[in-house]
Amino acid sequence: MDLDSGPLHIVIRTQHTDSGTEITVEDNGPGFDSSDESKPHTTLTNIRQRLEMMCGGSMTIQSHNGGGTVVKVMIP
Repeated sequence: MDLDSGPLHIVIRTQHTDSGTEITVEDNGPGFDSSDESKPHTTLTNIRQRLEMMCGGSMTIQSHNGGGTVVKVMIP
C-alpha cells in the first residue's frame, strides 16, 4: 500500500451459522495474488492445514484487483 493513498481500514466480523462460526477480516489495502506460485505462501498454507487438522475448519482469501482483501475463516 502506498503511504500516500490514505488510511488503511480493517473490518472484523463474526457470524454464527448452522455450519459453525465464520470470522471475516476485510481491508482496503493493495491486495495480493494468493495463487501466485512464484512467491511461496508457507504461512497461509500452514494456517489452512492446521485449521483443517485441528477442527475441520477452512480459510479462504479473496484479493481484489482494485485493492482490498477478504479473509474468511470457518470453524465448524
